[in-house]
Amino acid sequence: MYTIYGSTGFIGKEIILNLKKRKKKFFAPKRNQTKFNKNLGTIIYCVGSDDWNIKTKKGYFSNLGHLQKTIFNNSFDKIIFLSTTRLYNNSFNKKVSESSKLVIDSQNTNDYYNSLKITSESILRNVCKNYVILRVSNIYGNNFDSPLLLPTLIRNSIKKKTSFINISIKSARDYIKINDLINLIFKIEKKNKHKIYNVASGKKIQIKQIINILHKATGCKIILRNQNKLANEPKIDISRIKKEFNFKPNLELKKSLLILLENFKKKLFTL
Repeated sequence: MYTIYGSTGFIGKEIILNLKKRKKKFFAPKRNQTKFNKNLGTIIYCVGSDDWNIKTKKGYFSNLGHLQKTIFNNSFDKIIFLSTTRLYNNSFNKKVSESSKLVIDSQNTNDYYNSLKITSESILRNVCKNYVILRVSNIYGNNFDSPLLLPTLIRNSIKKKTSFINISIKSARDYIKINDLINLIFKIEKKNKHKIYNVASGKKIQIKQIINILHKATGCKIILRNQNKLANEPKIDISRIKKEFNFKPNLELKKSLLILLENFKKKLFTL
């Protein structure tokens, strides 16, 4: 039996659809429900908030508060916690692995989110016996309502015919398909040699590449701002999941973006 925390979010919904296809039993607690008189089986904790920097209280409970209550108040067989590769953003290394040291700057407001994730990881490592932490890179799929960069660019290119870029187009990030993540989750749920895994494509994509594809496909206007502000994430080492699970990320940028554009158009048509 599976218990999915965050079942109403983008990742949670996709996990439940996958479980239904597999004809697996699952339980999806309602928001703020954290105590039950039964074994929760395998918990997949994918609660999160993309607007954590605006709704800081919500961000706290999503990324840390509810997790504490869940593991302290319930019995379960295993917990899979979705963390983030953002934890490596302050690294001094150009390439990072699961064993890389994590650096937090308490005076940097952007590190608020990272501090919550690190604390959650620490609690799991010191309290739980059977846990797995997945540090996931930027997930893409049909999450069009998200305030994150890629969904915002897709929305604006279609609805407003204009995309505002408030960061250097040379900034590069690692992206991974939602389906690649979910398939890996169920492999790890069955058997895992390690407690922490980087889940990413292992390749960085510049914003410039993304906006060029969107511009050609939609004819949208691109307005550049703050081009001196460069965000260049370190390269994520995914050799661990490649070796253990024969992981082969399916990262076809142009094809994927064109599909996402069409899916967003269909969504607008049905509203």
